[in-house]
Amino acid sequence: MGLRENHTPIYADFIQILKKGFNLLGTETQEEIKLFVNSQQDETGAFVDRGGQGDLYYSLFGYWLSAALQLPENLEKLRSFIADNEQQKPQQLVDSYCALLLKKALTVETKPPKLKSLFPGRDFRASFSYRLFLFLLVFDAWFGRKWWLILTGKIGLWFYRPPAGAPSSLWAAITIAIFELGGNVSPKQQQLLSYFDDSSGFKAFQQTASADTLSTGVALYALQKTGFDSRIIAPTCFDFIQHNYERGAFLSGDGDLTRDLEYTFYGLLALGSIA
Repeated sequence: MGLRENHTPIYADFIQILKKGFNLLGTETQEEIKLFVNSQQDETGAFVDRGGQGDLYYSLFGYWLSAALQLPENLEKLRSFIADNEQQKPQQLVDSYCALLLKKALTVETKPPKLKSLFPGRDFRASFSYRLFLFLLVFDAWFGRKWWLILTGKIGLWFYRPPAGAPSSLWAAITIAIFELGGNVSPKQQQLLSYFDDSSGFKAFQQTASADTLSTGVALYALQKTGFDSRIIAPTCFDFIQHNYERGAFLSGDGDLTRDLEYTFYGLLALGSIA
């Protein structure tokens, strides 16, 4: 199978999927979610983490949600925040990836970053699956279809073997990467399905007792993105996500009752992926 045509950047595709998930909800629930998203942006224009501090990682989720929910004032405030802080270099790799994506999405920067800025060096504070997930988003957003970069990606995936016990989020990222590079995704889809719990949704690890919102959202998106027919598992996942809705936000699904932007993103992503 050859390289796919008519490519839409993944970060932009997220917004369309979130819209579909949001549109499945009733008017009252939609208004609750909008109020919650608004409440998570501080006076600087950044979106806040669980401790109430402005954070680039949470600002990325705030961007996606604000764009999908059509909250232009939030986007303009965030754009001002990113532009005002453009000269500051994030200390952590995840923050660097988030800044690069926000600069691209909000048109704060139009010049592509240097390739060396996309590689982790010795910063391994985030899990590999998260680093790969964000790397794919940045790579895809800024470089698109340059053949020599695509060739490098194909070679890398050819030799890469996920470690035993890898999380479902890593398999989701690999499934999408292979699909974008024109490869056969069926074996990776089946591997991803091995994390499905037919009493709830997708688990982070096969030995984990129960599903969680992040894993369910990412897995469903990867399957939807790569053309898998999810109708059989959709009702179970829908019930799981619906059960974890709380006052304008979606919960993690693993017992943590803290409301935040990250899991609200994954909840709507899951709903939109089975819409």
